[in-house]
Amino acid sequence: MNALEELIKSYNPQSLDETRLIVREIVQQIVLTGLSKAGFFLKASFYGGTSLRIFYGLKRYSEDLDFTLNEVDNSFTLEPYIKKIHEVGLSYGLNLEIITKTKKIETPIESAFAKLNTYQTFISLHLNEKIISTLHKDEVIKVKFEIDTQPSLGFNVENKWLDVPEFSSIATLDLPSLFSGKIHALLCRNYKNNVKGRDYYDFLFYIQKRVKPNMIYLKNKLVDSNVIREEDEFNIEILKDMLNKRIESIDFEKVKDDAAKFIFSGEDLSFYSKELFHQMIDKL
Repeated sequence: MNALEELIKSYNPQSLDETRLIVREIVQQIVLTGLSKAGFFLKASFYGGTSLRIFYGLKRYSEDLDFTLNEVDNSFTLEPYIKKIHEVGLSYGLNLEIITKTKKIETPIESAFAKLNTYQTFISLHLNEKIISTLHKDEVIKVKFEIDTQPSLGFNVENKWLDVPEFSSIATLDLPSLFSGKIHALLCRNYKNNVKGRDYYDFLFYIQKRVKPNMIYLKNKLVDSNVIREEDEFNIEILKDMLNKRIESIDFEKVKDDAAKFIFSGEDLSFYSKELFHQMIDKL
């Protein structure tokens, strides 16, 4: 049994969906390791739900990898880092296909995907035959990673050590700055009919940890999103009012449905409600 196979089995996945989530998480960590080896974290930092899961104990799986440059750089490109990610994947027996996204319109976001054939990977790792038999041979596990090249500033960074698949140094936003990013998402994300219940799950994580948001960074993000102006007063009471108004427009049945796709089996979300979140907002 190789190290990767042993690692996956240590999670003791109980279903095909759970196995997919675990393998995706390992691919995420291989991407992080490759970026670290290539010197990416000398100029960029990790943030978002996956950072919260890997380094701060969030008990849910996450889809994408989000990064911010530490200063604005419109000439930044991912190309110098792609080869190293592929090399790290191969060293663990995973033939990752890394595809950089061609932009149809000019945006400050650089994007790429790490793709892996699910069926072939599960066979090579000798995973449960019953699980493998249900897979389509062309199914892929895909991890998107995005880098903001024109970031809002004011965030704080700390160094963390990844230990899977190997020790790697990763620069990540600290908890108050991460919380500010999550609050910004709660206030500004355009849900349409696709409410991201993960945002609300994460919000409660920060509240339970008694984290206070980085208000300088949050204001800068809200200014850059044209939600408020730089000259506007902004404090914790104004923030609470903004969040309480946002909560009133949210369908919490959809919140629960979405969040349930990413949490560990058996975790109860039935208590999610507007009343709960209004009271938790008061704790900010």
